[in-house]
Amino acid sequence: MKKLLLILLCLPMIGFGQLVIKINFIERTDVRNKITCIFDLSIGSFINDDLIIGFTNEDAVADYIQEGFNPIQDNFIVSDFQLFFKYYYDKDAFFILKIPPSSDVVDISIFDRIRVGGGYVFHSVNNFDFDISYDFLLTPNINGFNKGRLTMGVSVQEAAKIPIISFGSNLLHKFVNWINTPLSNGYRESMFLSKSN
Repeated sequence: MKKLLLILLCLPMIGFGQLVIKINFIERTDVRNKITCIFDLSIGSFINDDLIIGFTNEDAVADYIQEGFNPIQDNFIVSDFQLFFKYYYDKDAFFILKIPPSSDVVDISIFDRIRVGGGYVFHSVNNFDFDISYDFLLTPNINGFNKGRLTMGVSVQEAAKIPIISFGSNLLHKFVNWINTPLSNGYRESMFLSKSN
């Protein structure tokens, strides 16, 4: 979890500084066939106008299957968070790809847990949007099921204000001005160069 928090703090530095925070609160899976309440938090950053990269605390799960017995649904937690890529092909509709960064279960590859899907965003005036999405396993599991999942949630977009970046650029600017400030004997820059020669 500490790694996840550290990576999330660094996300605005690699993007345009536009964060998207989403909370899924309703889920219906193909396995259970009933609506359940959940709390899946996703945080991502726009890399360009159409692509978001981020992380979600949604578990990547797999069935426990023993020969001769019925599988125990979603019993293995392969990873307790996932990396996601969300591509908007217009302002309302998107494709999504989710992949766990690593597998905690020896016999299960992260590539077996890749989920793909799509969704639609219902925009509101106050930037508090409602969205619905459906995703499924790209590769069917050992029983041939794609384990589809329908989710509903809310999302918000915020401009990330990172004071460290502006602080760093101001500090560099002040240092350059300090170096180039005229002195009675010349410039500090020439003093540094003469000492190194």
